[in-house]
Amino acid sequence: MSLGDWSFAFSFAVFGDNRENLKIFSEVLDKLNHDPDITFAVNTGDMVMHGRKAEYERYIQLTKKCKVKIYPVMGNHDAVAGGYKIFAKYFGPNYYSFNYENAHFIVLDNSFRGTFDRRQYDFLISELKANQGKPIFVFFHKPVFDPSEIYPDYIMSERQTAKDLIGIFSKYRVRYVFSGHIHGYGRAERDGVVYIVTAGAGAPLYLPRWMGGFNHFVKVTVEGDKITDQVVKLYD
Repeated sequence: MSLGDWSFAFSFAVFGDNRENLKIFSEVLDKLNHDPDITFAVNTGDMVMHGRKAEYERYIQLTKKCKVKIYPVMGNHDAVAGGYKIFAKYFGPNYYSFNYENAHFIVLDNSFRGTFDRRQYDFLISELKANQGKPIFVFFHKPVFDPSEIYPDYIMSERQTAKDLIGIFSKYRVRYVFSGHIHGYGRAERDGVVYIVTAGAGAPLYLPRWMGGFNHFVKVTVEGDKITDQVVKLYD
């Protein structure tokens, strides 16, 4: 199927940073369940607060109510205090990829300094080269830049790597890059790539409401080569 073939269409949801707020996160899941277009979802990380087994098990139990599969991204809170081992036990590798229809999805891990090593870098390049011509979506927890320009210290720790990634995403014509960590919603475009911060699924909000400080998830719709994104607020 070529990129210009419009015979496939689907929607998926992206959200993140639910952490300890079970009430708001439950409302996110309820909204997903009431949208028949959504075929799967991606959580951009910080699913739990302290990286504890009981927290992971509570998250898993809660997400069983969701009718669609939720792909996990490791956040810094998920990895803390040995939580990365529990993540691996329940979810598998901390970076991976999958296909849906004619699109390719790459999940990476930049949750802590030093985690974006050469092996993960080589994995990313290999995935991008092997899937050229497809719509490609990339996910990781800490953004490579802050669309709001309010929290410059809340971006990926390896600053040079972050700059390199921006160039790589443009070179390989990645369509969207999603992250969390800055609690709220933000969107920006650079060199043809759309960058979205979606971190409003329950953790305390950082941004003013008028700048994206509201609880939400993002709905992405893919129709062949046409891709649109919509922020879905929990409360008006």
